[in-house]
Amino acid sequence: MKIKQSETKSIKRSEIKEAPYNPRKKDKKVVDALIKNFKKVGYLGGIVVNARTGNLVGGHKRIEAMDIVFKYPANDYDVKVEVIDVDEKTEKEQNIFLNNKRVQGDMDYQLLSEILPELELENTGLEQYDLELCQAINPKFEFGDNKEIVEGFQELKQDNKESIKKLKADIKKNIMKDKQQSYFVVSFESVEDKGQFLEGMGINGNTTFVDAELFKQKLSDYE
Repeated sequence: MKIKQSETKSIKRSEIKEAPYNPRKKDKKVVDALIKNFKKVGYLGGIVVNARTGNLVGGHKRIEAMDIVFKYPANDYDVKVEVIDVDEKTEKEQNIFLNNKRVQGDMDYQLLSEILPELELENTGLEQYDLELCQAINPKFEFGDNKEIVEGFQELKQDNKESIKKLKADIKKNIMKDKQQSYFVVSFESVEDKGQFLEGMGINGNTTFVDAELFKQKLSDYE
């Protein structure tokens, strides 16, 4: 069986068009993390362009970060891309597919917790939530000597406690305000299970409260 492969090329940034239909949301936090990684190890690829339209198909945040680094459009620059040749319908499908977290696989937090101690945590792009999951499934997991990471994690746990208190207070307040409102609680065996369940539905794994309408909408995606 043969698999069609993309063609690697170096082209000018000005040759790449930003697809007007791209549903990917802006996220400054992601772009800032990419810029930091570019400066440390360089650009490692991942930008996909359709030869037929010149549209950007994948790697939107990478391009956004590169534009900032190179001060585009004031300065044009060369960028390595993967060129595909597909019709517009396939292009749009792949735009969504390449940005779909459900086809990118889940993190094995047990294995992650075993390799992290030998790495520089700030260079991995992980968040405090990931560290919390590592600790939840591996009691022996240690954060190393990175003071900022440890302090940040401790602050997160405190923030979570405050968030839970506030959530309970809000629920109680709403119940007293409107007797028609109702709530139920779903219990998971671990923080990891809860996170994976929510992420699988396209909801932030850190979420502690989900509106019923949003929950029903997410459930309908599987029907």
